[in-house]
Amino acid sequence: MNSLTAYDKHLARIVMFAFLLPNRLQIFVLMGIFLFWVVRDIFFNKSRSFRPYGGVFLLGSVYLLYAFHVPFTDPANRSGVLFDLEQKASLFVAPFALLFLQPQTRKILSGELIYFVYACFISCLAGNLFYLLEYGWQISGPEAHIQYRLYFEKITSFHPTYMGINLCFASAILLISPKHRQQLKGWKLGAVLFPLFLFLMALMPKAPVIALFVMLLYYAWINRTQKYRLVPILAVLVLSVSVACISIPFSSQRIREFSALINAKPTDNPNANSVQMRQVILSVDLDVLKEHWVAGLGPGYVDQALRAQYEVYSKLLHIPLVAYDTHNEYINQWLSFGLIGIGLLLVILGVQFANAFRRRDHLYTILLMIVAITFFTENVWSQQHGVVFYSFFTSLFFLTGMKLPPNPVEPEIVKTRTRPEKVLHEIG
Repeated sequence: MNSLTAYDKHLARIVMFAFLLPNRLQIFVLMGIFLFWVVRDIFFNKSRSFRPYGGVFLLGSVYLLYAFHVPFTDPANRSGVLFDLEQKASLFVAPFALLFLQPQTRKILSGELIYFVYACFISCLAGNLFYLLEYGWQISGPEAHIQYRLYFEKITSFHPTYMGINLCFASAILLISPKHRQQLKGWKLGAVLFPLFLFLMALMPKAPVIALFVMLLYYAWINRTQKYRLVPILAVLVLSVSVACISIPFSSQRIREFSALINAKPTDNPNANSVQMRQVILSVDLDVLKEHWVAGLGPGYVDQALRAQYEVYSKLLHIPLVAYDTHNEYINQWLSFGLIGIGLLLVILGVQFANAFRRRDHLYTILLMIVAITFFTENVWSQQHGVVFYSFFTSLFFLTGMKLPPNPVEPEIVKTRTRPEKVLHEIG
């Protein structure tokens, strides 16, 4: 058994790096390592451990709603539901894969989170260096931020929003993890956080940037009695935002999109401004939701209803509009499954927040904050990098912090009385 566990730390580090790999390679690596761990921990470890099946079943329960709707979806739209089942499989698989690992294996995984930070840094550094090699320092034009984001995604295989989620979580690991907080203090911690903040400001994904500020407010609150910890973090945040706004045109262009809303007119083309387009997307979502807020449409019919509504908006605005998905995980689940879907999603998040608060697990709490905020602007479960990130890390924290009940009482050993003279003889 020792030979089978000798390389667990190295495998855990590979798992952390795998979250920054392209989709197919990511699944290949994660499936191989977890299959080995599950088989080993089930068949080679004879010790029994408590397994919270109910909690894990709750975490993966949304996936069962998709499976339930397959036979009730007509053949013309069934392929979309089957694609959802394939794409969202980790919602159900990841919690149970982690459940069947021994607590020690999960503890090793939690102890190697710093390698997720390394992977984020390397991936972002590569994306930015390749961009500079391709386009140089002379970056100009009103569409430079679009060019940068598309090229970054091409190099790293990550949409800026999902890389933003990773960067927020990597920053939280450095801020909160007790293992690394002892090594990085004060200005050393600020120096390490600076490139992560700067990478995030260059990409400027809306929801992750908001999540970063919420995360730092939460960090300030839990350290309110130790203000010396906050000064370096605040200084580095101000510096990174200043550098991004002054020196990085992508950031300033993204920020100007918000200011353009002040002078926006109803006749403006929303395709020219991502913030205005977001407003149109939300309006379309809410219009469809008004008609189907009780029972939903079923996952196979959501895209069809959205496309029809975009055609209506195109005629009203006299502008051809591309049909988008809901760009909101809450609305997506609501439209797919009605009140059951949105209710179940809120229960899953609520149970996890309650567990995180009860355990005072600040890193788990911040992870849930990042996810809950990003759900407002993205269908996180509709992208492999999003659903794998969510299902793995939320399940890992949920199970790692679980208090285990005491072992069953062993059968009482029958005590035999020793004759006094024998005792005296042994003592003598």
